[in-house]
Amino acid sequence: MQLAPTTPEATKPLLRPDQAAEAHRDIKAAEEKLKSPHIEDKREARNQLIRLRKTVTEQLPKPPASAEEEGRMATRSKQLLEHIVSDGMLSQAEMRACPPGAPDQHLAWERRNKAAILEWKNLQLRLKPGEREAANLERHRPVAGRMNLDNAVVERKMLFNIENVTGATVTFSDEELIAMQTISPEDHARVPTMSNEERQVWKKMVVLLMEKGASAPVAVVKAKKPKYQMTPEHKAKLKASWAAAAAKKKAA
Repeated sequence: MQLAPTTPEATKPLLRPDQAAEAHRDIKAAEEKLKSPHIEDKREARNQLIRLRKTVTEQLPKPPASAEEEGRMATRSKQLLEHIVSDGMLSQAEMRACPPGAPDQHLAWERRNKAAILEWKNLQLRLKPGEREAANLERHRPVAGRMNLDNAVVERKMLFNIENVTGATVTFSDEELIAMQTISPEDHARVPTMSNEERQVWKKMVVLLMEKGASAPVAVVKAKKPKYQMTPEHKAKLKASWAAAAAKKKAA
């Protein structure tokens, strides 16, 4: 299904904010050029200025003339956007991974919705004058898609528990993971699904205990990872620290 444009003028390209600013600079330069006594062909300079002014007049986005017109434009813009997104727009993940069939689907979607996209962009430019990203359709591209990404051209990265990350993501080095596995294999296995707060608590404790208990850096070998040695005193201190952190988190 395609949405027909309301008027033929609805899909004529309008100037983006940066294009409009550049056009005004060109007009000013042409006006100065016309005033210069060194310009021999005044007629051509005048015609150039007329063409530039005509372009700005015809393609400069005009804001709505009334509240009623603004309401109609906003309703139409929302209708167009819902149709564009729901009519097979590929997700961010599908555009990045490029699974088999994605390029053909994207081109077919663009052909079906070309007029709707142009009209939506023009409405956005008129409704939000001066906003650089107003007509950027990528801001509305879905996050998740429906295509199988297992055979995608670009290899995927698995992200666990990403919705629980409130600040900078806490990561572990190979040495820290080895130390953590020695301390608590169960919690080491939970690392992919830990919240960012849990990761932060564990990382602080592991780093602290490694600094106090390790006499030399832990080497990482592909064939076999060495175990991090920890004294019984350090293990007892870790358990007490972890119990206190858990109690504090539960009380909060």
